Amino acid sequence: MNKKILIFGGTGAIGFSIAKKMNEEGYSPVIISRNKEDLASKAENIGCEYETCDILDSDQIENVSKKYNDEVVGLAYCVGSINLKPLRMSKNDDFIDSFKINTLGAINVIKSNLPSLTKNNGSILLFSTVAVQQGFTNHSIVSSSKGAIEGLTLSLAAEFAPKIRVNCIAPSLTDSKMSQKMVSNETIKKAIENMHPIPKIGQGEDFGDLSSFLLSEKNSWITGQIFHIDGGRSTLRIKA
Repeated sequence: MNKKILIFGGTGAIGFSIAKKMNEEGYSPVIISRNKEDLASKAENIGCEYETCDILDSDQIENVSKKYNDEVVGLAYCVGSINLKPLRMSKNDDFIDSFKINTLGAINVIKSNLPSLTKNNGSILLFSTVAVQQGFTNHSIVSSSKGAIEGLTLSLAAEFAPKIRVNCIAPSLTDSKMSQKMVSNETIKKAIENMHPIPKIGQGEDFGDLSSFLLSEKNSWITGQIFHIDGGRSTLRIKA
């Protein structure tokens, strides 16, 4: 069987890093996003398949999933958004839009691929954020939707056991398209780096090894876990 790993958000820093690692491990990653031009370029770079899909459109999700049907052994949902503002300035739509992208999209993707993942004893990998457990100012919108992802991880790990493994990674700030407004300013970037015991901004490559392991058949006994790849920020305090 051609072992497909569907990577939604596969052109992002983390998603593409996962695709590269899964390719090296002998799997067949399929990178999925809205931007066809970016998809084609990156797919050619590592010799993998790609699909265009808007995760806000459940019909598109269903069509992509049906195309690979029984071949899917792994699913990574790396799609996300960052909307930072004080609660007093937020609107209902801010929370709803964040939930649609970060949470409901993941739910619909999982539902569409559930038969194949069940048949193949597959693995699901979701992504949260360090802000869920740490509590950062102006993060109420993203923390609400990503907090739901952590709850979803545990619930689905229980519901799908023993057939499907479900895990989650909670990153700290990573150099990506979403974070460019912050990391492009050298002063802000340096200040954020120094908030981490290992003082740097995360890179996509920091996630490839653990992600590929969790998605692969090498992972036979890990499910329902939230892993923190965050330079120690979620657990450690350093002297000023």
